[in-house]
Amino acid sequence: MMLVSTMLFSADYASAQAWQRNSKVISVGFGASQFFHFDNYYYKNSNNARVRNWYWPITGQLNVQGEFGVHKYLGLGFTTGVGGRGRYGNSNTGEFNIPIGVIFNFHFYQLIADKKSKAKHADKLDMYFGASAGSGIAIAYYKDLRRARPIGFGGVYYGIRYYFNDKIGINGEFGWGKSLANIGMVFKL
Repeated sequence: MMLVSTMLFSADYASAQAWQRNSKVISVGFGASQFFHFDNYYYKNSNNARVRNWYWPITGQLNVQGEFGVHKYLGLGFTTGVGGRGRYGNSNTGEFNIPIGVIFNFHFYQLIADKKSKAKHADKLDMYFGASAGSGIAIAYYKDLRRARPIGFGGVYYGIRYYFNDKIGINGEFGWGKSLANIGMVFKL
């Protein structure tokens, strides 16, 4: 009994952190994104003037991301999904898009937890800054035709994940480019 009590009280109760070097996560979410479109299609606006169609529309997106730990505080991964928007109001175009790109995240909350003992819930909470870049294709719907057009994106964002248990949690990302706002579920592999 004395041996068991000694072992229990001397055990290190530091649990694993939400992000580690060997972490592998997949997240699925819904949100809004903004991609750069270049389209040399000219259309006539309400003033009957010819306008080149370069634009940065905000679209609804179903996002899928994978991230893999390459360092104690760094992760690399991919992002893809499907999304689009319909024609509405004075808008001349709608679209369906498929982006694909890379992400890079710095998990700063784990660094704080390692350096300071004041970081609470580091086993369940993961906060990070990220950057993304990529390309893809959009099928633009104009009044009189459909065209496949290239898209591009790049931007920075802030993310937060909270794990309910060792494998499942919720996440949110807010920024510019791929993720104006994205809310969803995250799964550790």
